[in-house]
Amino acid sequence: MNMQDVINLVNTNRGNGKKENLNRMQALMNKLGNPQDQLKFIHIAGTNGKGTTAAFIAAVLQQSEVKTGLFTSPHLEAINERIQVDQQLISDESFIRCTEIVAPFVAEVEAELSESLYSFEILTAVAFVYFANQNCELIILETGIGGRLDSTNVIQTPEVAVITSIGLDHMGMLGNTVEEIAKEKAGIIKQNGTVVVYDCPPSIRTVIEQTAAQKQAALTVTDLKEISVSAASIQGQKFDYKTYKNLSIRMIGEHQLSNAAIAIETVLKLREKGYQISDQSIVKGLKQAFWAGRMETMLDKPLVLIDGAHNQQGVERLSQNIRSLFPRQKVTYVIGMMKDKDYLEMIHLVEDTAKQFLTVSPDPWRGFDAAEVAEMLGQDGKQAKAVKDAAEVVQYIKKADQEEIIVVFGSLYLVGDLRKALKQSDV
Repeated sequence: MNMQDVINLVNTNRGNGKKENLNRMQALMNKLGNPQDQLKFIHIAGTNGKGTTAAFIAAVLQQSEVKTGLFTSPHLEAINERIQVDQQLISDESFIRCTEIVAPFVAEVEAELSESLYSFEILTAVAFVYFANQNCELIILETGIGGRLDSTNVIQTPEVAVITSIGLDHMGMLGNTVEEIAKEKAGIIKQNGTVVVYDCPPSIRTVIEQTAAQKQAALTVTDLKEISVSAASIQGQKFDYKTYKNLSIRMIGEHQLSNAAIAIETVLKLREKGYQISDQSIVKGLKQAFWAGRMETMLDKPLVLIDGAHNQQGVERLSQNIRSLFPRQKVTYVIGMMKDKDYLEMIHLVEDTAKQFLTVSPDPWRGFDAAEVAEMLGQDGKQAKAVKDAAEVVQYIKKADQEEIIVVFGSLYLVGDLRKALKQSDV
């Protein structure tokens, strides 16, 4: 087996079984000897903010010398990004070795059940095997989609279950209202567990509170009113949270302050459980944490920001951040979205701050038609042009005025492609 074989197994469209329960995933884990039962977890679900919250927590734990595994998705440039230990990506050799352990049991389960496992189920199993082999003390485990039926939910009661902000996304799988989606996300709450949740609207909070009560789980709601911002720019942010003063983070955007607060509440719960996490580790970890592709500055002149916002809640936050950071300037937006998204509605959210739009399809099969979208925007009186791919976007950036602001968003696929293209270019 080589890395291409690995990618073909764990990063392609496969699977034909209905996600009505976790029986298929549990069957695979049983054959592997249930390595997940040897591990301790922080389990994170939510619509937005999962990856950044995980990054904050991981950085604090590394400062505390807790050997920490990190499982996230999707990746931006290389699939190895999804599985890390102490912020070191899994090597190709380890990825291959762990996949070789899992693959024969995948074949057995599929033969026995007459169903194909989904790629994410297989990838999750590979991660569990790797983390167990690495003797990790604690795993930060991000769900893929949802929570209740997500393959990561085969774990036993985690040290802390974390639910970040919830909005409308993946409605075909999770439900058509935020309350239905919240119920799916709350499916990660286990009996007698510990739960930290985003300071959410009453209707969402009620759903989570009901699930926590049913599971007799201790619930902490992050109080975002306790955040006090003292400075914010494209270089980062300074803020206070409760008794923690003069905290700083590298990541920009008001929502990142909320994610940092959730991370603080989570590590405080870990401290209650006996983990040796000092206030100094919290301060240093938050300051050092970084998560690529989230309001990330790629160039200064022209200013190029890339952001993974790809659903309504994410784009609303992006729009707010742009207004706050650049109140008197107009922006060139590079937009690429999947065709099943309500992309015109999301473009509408940023149009009042736009100088022009460049549209680009993030995927040849699932992405929107860039030329068609540009034409529709033009008919609506907006300046818009379709471009072929990330390489053509880079060419535009090379010729752009040094004072221009260029913001790329709409798909993590697009963000990843452009991030890679910019790093490989001579801009």
